Amino acid sequence: MTNIDKLEPAGVSRRRLFGVAALAVGAATAIALPAQAQTKLSPKIANYQATPRGKAQCDGCTQWQGPASCKIVSGAIAPTGWCSLYAPKPKS
Repeated sequence: MTNIDKLEPAGVSRRRLFGVAALAVGAATAIALPAQAQTKLSPKIANYQATPRGKAQCDGCTQWQGPASCKIVSGAIAPTGWCSLYAPKPKS
């Protein structure tokens, strides 16, 4: 037996160590993905304008979050604004 063999604890192999490391990397990636998915679009990309388009306006959209924000567009959003991602709220 060499001195190197004495340094490795019993029951811990390289294969097990790499397996645990792979699981840790996978878990970290899975945790990071939802954070990336929550990134909002810029108003420019969404073609946001502070005025309505006909009867369509932000406070009538499914993405609207009062008093002045949107679930998918960043920045301050006017309730009477509009963007190309507008989706009307279902009528009750």
